Amino acid sequence: MKRLIALALIPSLAFGTTVYSDEHGFPSFIVLDSAPVENCPQAVPVQVQCEVPVVAAPQLRKVQRVVPRTTYQTVTKTIMVPTTTLETRQSQSVEYRVEVRERAVTVYDQVPETKRITTEQTVLVPETRLRTEEYTVQVPVVRTVRQNVTVQNVQMETRVGTRRIARYVPGTELQTVVTGGELVRRGEVSDRGGVKAKATVVGGCEKQVAVPVTVRQIVEQTYEYDVAVARPATTTRLVQQTDYRTETRTRAVPETVHVRKLQTRSHDVTEMKSVPREQKETYTERVPHVVTSEIRVPVTKMVAKTVTEQVPVTTYDIIEEVICQ
Repeated sequence: MKRLIALALIPSLAFGTTVYSDEHGFPSFIVLDSAPVENCPQAVPVQVQCEVPVVAAPQLRKVQRVVPRTTYQTVTKTIMVPTTTLETRQSQSVEYRVEVRERAVTVYDQVPETKRITTEQTVLVPETRLRTEEYTVQVPVVRTVRQNVTVQNVQMETRVGTRRIARYVPGTELQTVVTGGELVRRGEVSDRGGVKAKATVVGGCEKQVAVPVTVRQIVEQTYEYDVAVARPATTTRLVQQTDYRTETRTRAVPETVHVRKLQTRSHDVTEMKSVPREQKETYTERVPHVVTSEIRVPVTKMVAKTVTEQVPVTTYDIIEEVICQ
């Protein structure tokens, strides 16, 4: 695209033309003068009729437009193509074969050997002995002593006390009495259920009447009573008192002690003695050796190849047109 634009700008710089673009996006060049273009084919003139007013004469101008044209050209070129082939080559490898061999080895046999040895050792022998030891004891001693003691002597005493008692004496009390009235009895519902009669005096006159009654009085009375009184008294008595005194005594105590004694004894000891001897043994061993073999190895090489392809080539045609002003 940059190359096409550069080619399109070259005629405009050379001839002083004005560049336009058509509806396909290709650049168009309008030539303002009628000078011929070198190295370009002449375009066929196109007759253009312009509608002009009757008053003025029509003015015509030639315009040249450059139109690109693309063609394809066959081009032959050589390219390098990687080609893989199989080649036979010599390969060496190490292989192992098993061989049976013999060798002489030294082995040791364990042979028992008995010996008589004498050893001395110290042993502890128990022995019983009598040992004298001193010890202390507490010996009780009883003696009679006088002791002052306090005793309680109980005696009876007569005492006088005062107490309050209640007694009833006759007296009078003023009460209100209704005379000349009528006694009316009416029935009322009791709280516990049922009906109870209630007497009411209707009418009459009230007066105060002295009525004899019994009056309760509290009086104080003096009386005598006996009391047992305990009084302390000091007296002397004989009591037995035990005292302890410390005495040291001696006794024989048997005890067992261990005495060290040296003893000699003989005993047999069996030891294992190693006796060497040689013997042959068979063993297997892996022996390496080189083996040559043929193998097929893939090898990739670059091979020249001629190819033909179509290459687009762009040329430009100049078309001359007549336009009205």
